[in-house]
Amino acid sequence: MKESDNVTSSQMFLILILVFSLISGCILNANTTTGIDAFGKKNSKTSSSDRASSRGSRDKVSDTTSNLGKQGGEPTIPLPVETPTHNKFVIINFDDSHESDYTYAKPVLDRYGFKATFFEVCNWIEAGYHDKDISITWEKITALQEDGMDIEAHTMTHPNLNHKSQPDLDYEIGQSKQCLENHGFNPTIFAYPNGEGTDNPKVVNIVAKYYDLARTDSKSVLTFLHCDGNSERQTDCRTSFSDGTLTPSNRYSINSWAHKHIEEGCSANSSGNGNIGTCTSVRHEYNNAQMFQKFITAVNNQIDYNKDGIVRAIPIIVYHTLVNYPDLSNSNRPIDTTVNLFDAEMRYLYNNGFKVLTMSELGYDTNSQSLYIKGT
Repeated sequence: MKESDNVTSSQMFLILILVFSLISGCILNANTTTGIDAFGKKNSKTSSSDRASSRGSRDKVSDTTSNLGKQGGEPTIPLPVETPTHNKFVIINFDDSHESDYTYAKPVLDRYGFKATFFEVCNWIEAGYHDKDISITWEKITALQEDGMDIEAHTMTHPNLNHKSQPDLDYEIGQSKQCLENHGFNPTIFAYPNGEGTDNPKVVNIVAKYYDLARTDSKSVLTFLHCDGNSERQTDCRTSFSDGTLTPSNRYSINSWAHKHIEEGCSANSSGNGNIGTCTSVRHEYNNAQMFQKFITAVNNQIDYNKDGIVRAIPIIVYHTLVNYPDLSNSNRPIDTTVNLFDAEMRYLYNNGFKVLTMSELGYDTNSQSLYIKGT
């Protein structure tokens, strides 16, 4: 063999080795690159999906929150029992056994997860119409109770108790308890019709025979748990002073504010017109927006008292009839509240962390002679 052939063979051998190395390196690099890209795309896809999922979750919460601020928005996520504003409470009442308690009030209360107290006038139930409204039925009152609502007593016929004899008082006050018990309810709290009788010892003594607590229409929204907000003489909720006179604020005269959009009263004339001591009729009418502001002021009156984690006062709001008018300016009846206004007010409580109680969640401690919230 020639030397040139040996060189050529050696060169060929080296070339083959080099080519083989290059091919192997390319294959390895190709495989490695393919693996990294595939893994990178999978991560990217997963990451994108995760971000989308996370964004979707945030968007859902955001949508829910934004809906709360819109008229007619329906919250789907209930507030926790304890919130940073857990010292804000309110009690919602309905008086007088109207059909709208079930048809209008209950759906709104259900929307926000709230419970209310319904004070029933026994002889008005299933009576047909009273005060231009259909009366509620026993069946629907039972449904309210089965859904966690609180059912309490509000006399047999809704009279002015100051004008009743002893037997009539026993009938109106005591029989109303028996009437509700006969239908499967257990009322322990009484409400005076129009607040009449709360300062009458004869009336209060009979109420005390049958009930643990009683609510009046005091025009003052706050109920002070130690009954010390209305009189400097009081530091507890005992019914009478040592001289036997009724205390102005006690367990049988719990304060409340009636949600009425028409206020009528008397303004004393001044000496300038020569009619000193006479009365001039005064009438104030409020629309939805004005009543909403009055409601906000009422429920926030407690802020000055409930501090340092201690609840000292609770607002009690009393509704009567809910109507499906666009605005209260369409109503000439003081006790009306429009459904859309009631919804806005309940949404305000929901959005602002109020805990809504029923009257049955108030207890009376005989040792301290003060009211308290059960379970706290």
